[in-house]
Amino acid sequence: MQKLIFIFILSVCSFFQVRAQYYYDRSKNPDRTSQQKPASINSGRDFDNFFYLLWDNNMPMSNKIFISKPSSLGLKAGFRKRLNHVDNLWVGGEFGWAVYNQYQPLQTYQYSGSAISTDLYNYSYNYNLTANLDYFFFSMDKQIVPYAGVGVGAAATKFTQYYNIYSGSTTAWGLQLRPEVGLLVGLKENSSWRIKASAHFDYATNSSNLVNNNFITPGNNNYSNFINYGFQLGIVKMSW
Repeated sequence: MQKLIFIFILSVCSFFQVRAQYYYDRSKNPDRTSQQKPASINSGRDFDNFFYLLWDNNMPMSNKIFISKPSSLGLKAGFRKRLNHVDNLWVGGEFGWAVYNQYQPLQTYQYSGSAISTDLYNYSYNYNLTANLDYFFFSMDKQIVPYAGVGVGAAATKFTQYYNIYSGSTTAWGLQLRPEVGLLVGLKENSSWRIKASAHFDYATNSSNLVNNNFITPGNNNYSNFINYGFQLGIVKMSW
């Protein structure tokens, strides 16, 4: 009797083992294999927008009597969205911030009909908000993608000067125009993280009469047309 029970248990175990192989071993399951669909081909991520944060280094080109030193205190943040399916035209916006400063050693100035001897600390705080249009020469699935673009918007500049125990400050608004050329460089083809490097030229119509706001400036009293060029470098996050 025990021998018959042992044979029955062995038969049941063998049955379930064969059934398990039939359902779970694809190489021995022709029914399941025949129902499989062919694998789809991954053509890559189709990016249609990106965001970026950049360090911005600038050199002033106008009104160098007030500030002539370059500035490494600059940041830009922005985004772009694709306009067409061939990845060429992208539109977006950008916010920029930069600070210029310069120390003028002690000297004598003719000021308000009298003379004053002092050293000066000149500052310029620049803010701008632009709408941007970029043209990319290759599609975004490439590892290196050069581009050319232009930004148009508004700029605000706060001029500040400290001397002795006194200070002067004024803010000017104007129109901002910024053409630029650069590259997007991916870690690999069709990468979602990239490096952005570009050179830009900025022209803003910001103007102010500094002397009327208690500034001490030799030569021309007016600060007109804030002009600079610069280089920016930072990170880009592609998304879809």
